[in-house]
Amino acid sequence: MAVSGSVPDPDGDGQQARLRRFRRAVYDCFTGWPDTLFETTDALLCGPSRLESLPYLSVRPELRRGHGSVYAALAKGAINADALRGVLTEAICPEFGLIFAVDATAWPRPDAVTSPGRILNYESGKGEQAGRAVPGWSFQWLAQIGPKHTSWVVPLDIEHRGAEGDPTLVAVAQIQRLLAQLRAAGITDVPIVALDAGYSPAGLGVHLADEPVHTVVRIRADSVLLTAPPPRPAGSPGRPRQHGPALKLTDPATWPIPDQTRTLPATDTHAELSITCWHHLHLRPSRTYHEPGHTHPKTNRCPVHGRLIRIHSTDPGHKTIWLWTTGPTTSFDLDRVWRAYLRRFGIEHFFRFSKQHLAATTPRLRTPDQAHRWTWLIAVAYTQLLLARNLTTINLLPWERHRPISPHRVKRGFSRLRHHLGTPAHPPQTSIPGPGRPPGQPNQHKHPRYPKIKKATG
Repeated sequence: MAVSGSVPDPDGDGQQARLRRFRRAVYDCFTGWPDTLFETTDALLCGPSRLESLPYLSVRPELRRGHGSVYAALAKGAINADALRGVLTEAICPEFGLIFAVDATAWPRPDAVTSPGRILNYESGKGEQAGRAVPGWSFQWLAQIGPKHTSWVVPLDIEHRGAEGDPTLVAVAQIQRLLAQLRAAGITDVPIVALDAGYSPAGLGVHLADEPVHTVVRIRADSVLLTAPPPRPAGSPGRPRQHGPALKLTDPATWPIPDQTRTLPATDTHAELSITCWHHLHLRPSRTYHEPGHTHPKTNRCPVHGRLIRIHSTDPGHKTIWLWTTGPTTSFDLDRVWRAYLRRFGIEHFFRFSKQHLAATTPRLRTPDQAHRWTWLIAVAYTQLLLARNLTTINLLPWERHRPISPHRVKRGFSRLRHHLGTPAHPPQTSIPGPGRPPGQPNQHKHPRYPKIKKATG
């Protein structure tokens, strides 16, 4: 049976040196229990099969500690999140382009009554819980998306989204941190951030109005937008009109002449696509998201200006997609923006891989802080696979086909590569285990019970 292996660095140790620098920088970001956290990540990467629970990591030679130290490191360890975000930003791939996505994934914990901060999360996958609201935690990711026909992403930021956290405001904070990191790295091009439905286009437009970034969000198919008011005759009395005729997505008779159109002919893989764009539209003044510097002169609410994009396929099995985008006018590129949204689905492949092969939601941890530390370790582990994708040779199994290298195939050869990389973690110190609980004395400590939190709908 063929297996995966590693090869010498083709760039004269350049890529291996970059991966070593990344590993050392990550180790420096672990400010509490660094050796155990780092070796836990290595054991996770070098495991040949899917992880059933955290104690199984201790049987791997990469983790030189006991199984209890893994839980202790997640409970008592510390990670400098700001420094780690800067380290992950250095892994941005220029060949991917400045295309990013923001999305959240759920960590189901339906029976963990002693775990605080559980909220109801919608499960859209397969199985018994599909289409239900399952109690658990939610983590929102920001990642750079790879090109078409690849499953690679570059995870850059993670936030725990609690019951009181607004998804849109969390996304705004993540995007603003991303822009600051790009400026610090000397990158001046305007990025594109794609978001699915569930994020407020008005909130994104208000809080990112002065930022050099394009945001593209999918909106409801029954939305109503407002056009610019018609020119006002000179000398007309009264206050000028703020809104023009309404544009109803469900009523083509209300659609004005589009400003841009594109037609993609049918190919072997997709039907004919029609791309239509309208400029100079705005949403109704927002009741929730407003700032003193961006307010409507009369309603004290903010009109959000942007562009509407319609993606229509001649295939009757595909629904029409409506997108709302905001950003600087000088750097707007219609083809780049709508294609960026379609590339957004790459983050869904990342979520699936991290849960199936990196055990992103496998550990039965007690608190969301512990889960947050484990999620950072998942981001670090995946980024190492990304940096090692050209350092491993893939010997296909007899039933596998030749395809672009994937994270799973890189993971199969990472254990041999690690021997060339080394580890910055220190070996464990010898110690004598404590006596433990006296025989016959039960554990009297009982953890408090926490109810699941239901978000207010008002």
